[in-house]
Amino acid sequence: MADRTLPRRRRTALAAATLATSIPLTLGTTPTRAPAPATASTPAPGIDWNAVGRAIGRPLKTEASGVHTAEWLRTDLHVVNAGVTENPGMELNAEASFHQTINGRAVMIGEVTLTDTEVDKVADRLQQGGVEITALHKHIQAETPRLWWMHYWALGDPVSIARTVYAALAQTRIPLNQKQEKEPPIALPTGALNRIIGAQGDNENGVLQYHIPVSQHVTDTRAHLMLPYLMEASTLLMFQPLGGGRAAINGDFTMTADQVNPVIKALRSHGLTIIELHNHMLYEHPRLFYLHFWKTGQATALARALRAGLDQVHAPRH
Repeated sequence: MADRTLPRRRRTALAAATLATSIPLTLGTTPTRAPAPATASTPAPGIDWNAVGRAIGRPLKTEASGVHTAEWLRTDLHVVNAGVTENPGMELNAEASFHQTINGRAVMIGEVTLTDTEVDKVADRLQQGGVEITALHKHIQAETPRLWWMHYWALGDPVSIARTVYAALAQTRIPLNQKQEKEPPIALPTGALNRIIGAQGDNENGVLQYHIPVSQHVTDTRAHLMLPYLMEASTLLMFQPLGGGRAAINGDFTMTADQVNPVIKALRSHGLTIIELHNHMLYEHPRLFYLHFWKTGQATALARALRAGLDQVHAPRH
């Protein structure tokens, strides 16, 4: 029985980023440059992750590198994009990922797919509880209903943060009491796609997903934490089966500034539509840019196009 509460960032045991413990930082200050994460001299007090799960409304899943996550699929929506009825596994979801810093505190990074009427209500409730909005933008280009993706961040007591996230999501029509269900099969040649991409894909509600860690260490300069790849430090590639070996692809390449235009050139040379170029976070180092894309076609040809983009960010094959 697979667990649909697992987050999209959870699965690829590809090459988890090296993780360092954090050091204190006074709230409200922003370093002028990325500090070097330091190792604490004594172990930090543990966090009761079961209590955090109760506060957020579902058990958290323990991931690689000490990441703890919760996810909800937007099964309440019927989304059509560019003529394709989108599977909720194509990142139509809400999620929150936590990682302990020091003294029972944690950093949380998350995002949620929202309709027009939900955006302001969710933003207000998050900010009332001290959770910051870090980005608001589009991930797809021609969808009905119109959707937005809101990214958010917090640092502090994880139970308090979890309560705020739950209260904000309660402003939407997301079914927060989703049950565990068996993942439907992926109707694609996954072995061939894995070989082309150079990684092992995973099943998210019948969608094939890859998470490819960035090659650099990424630091949250306010939490003084080297971010695990599961927390916005990886490229996401998604294949939704369309039948007959065809697929729709979406996701985002995670890049430093010097990689942006080489990736765009590689993807456009294979006919991919470029949707958005933007940031997801506010205080990361190095600065990261996220490029969202879209195309339909034969899945193996699409995988070769995405591999050409991965070659521009020096992603190894595993």
